[in-house]
Amino acid sequence: MPATIGPGTGPRRASESWVIAGLTLQTLSVAGVAAFAWTRLRRQGIGGHLTAATIRLAWHSDVHTRAGLVVLAAGAVIYGVGSILTARPYVSRPATLFIAVPAAAVAGLLALGAMALIVALVLTALANDVDVPLDIGGFRRAKRPPRQ
Repeated sequence: MPATIGPGTGPRRASESWVIAGLTLQTLSVAGVAAFAWTRLRRQGIGGHLTAATIRLAWHSDVHTRAGLVVLAAGAVIYGVGSILTARPYVSRPATLFIAVPAAAVAGLLALGAMALIVALVLTALANDVDVPLDIGGFRRAKRPPRQ
């Protein structure tokens, strides 16, 4: 199979290397931030146990220290660069490639992190026998009293 395919039939065969490089860079950025957070959590844990208070303390201390901010910002930037590399074969407009793609990737990463945090909180609450109200269907519209 030749290295390129005619227009309208899909991306070039050489696009695999762009996508692999981008996904590798994204994985390394997430792994770096996770490793930094894990080492901070393990160092602040009492007796090696991770609790919700330990996670809260580590998050608060990471956001308010220069090293924590640098690691979080560098992870976001590297993740954005990885998204550019991944989208390179598929996006032709430079503005879209260098502005919209990284912004969407970082926003998606933040949304994924928020969902993971919510799942972790619910699982922690369930593990500690906390009554979690999951009844969402209880909302009813109040009826107005009849006019007189």
